[in-house]
Amino acid sequence: MTDVSKGDQSKDGQGKGDQNKDSAVNYHHGNLRLALLDATVAQIKEVGVEKLSLRGIARIAGVSQTAPYRHFKDKNELLAEVATQAFIDLYQATSQQLTPQRTTCKNIEATALAYVDFAIANPERYKLMFGPSIQNRRSYSNMLAAGERSFNVLISQVEHGIEEGIFLNDCAMILANTLWTQVHGIASLIIDGFYQNRELPMPFDEFLRIQISIASRAIQINPTAYTASRIANKTDRQVRFD
Repeated sequence: MTDVSKGDQSKDGQGKGDQNKDSAVNYHHGNLRLALLDATVAQIKEVGVEKLSLRGIARIAGVSQTAPYRHFKDKNELLAEVATQAFIDLYQATSQQLTPQRTTCKNIEATALAYVDFAIANPERYKLMFGPSIQNRRSYSNMLAAGERSFNVLISQVEHGIEEGIFLNDCAMILANTLWTQVHGIASLIIDGFYQNRELPMPFDEFLRIQISIASRAIQINPTAYTASRIANKTDRQVRFD
């Protein structure tokens, strides 16, 4: 897991000129689209989505102000493409955690941890994927398809659990959504800084694993007995994220 206690150190010891230089995207003939996507994320980090402009993106990418229009008709379409690629990357990050050597519940735990790690490593893209910045989301079929594919990683595991008689014999999408909302909420709280400078009864990785385990118990038919002493016995080990 990524250490959520560490703040953004990219600006330490740098002047404004150095930051702009470091954020510049090297553009080579043939990869303009990729350069623009990278530049978009870089500008979101710099000024936020609200102040994002195609002119600023072109500046960061080191191309002419008209270059972005070769691939995207407007800022909204560009943001949708960034989100599409983010969903593809999220799918790769979570799906590669699946292995037949693990139980279904352990596979769900592994993919959930990978999901949170992705959010921590890509806060700007993560917020774009699920936030309100992209208008008329239903108009971007590629983004919707990529999002569904990433969510299907979890749905497939829930379906396995239903077939194995572990999970409730109910709609797999509803059960998967129950788990996802828990993990998504944790990820959002982390990247919004909620857990920074807060004392927890155990190391954060274990704190997260326990929450995922409890969430999965909600959809199990016969969940094993959960020992609350696991938490109580660790209250003497307070962890602060400074």
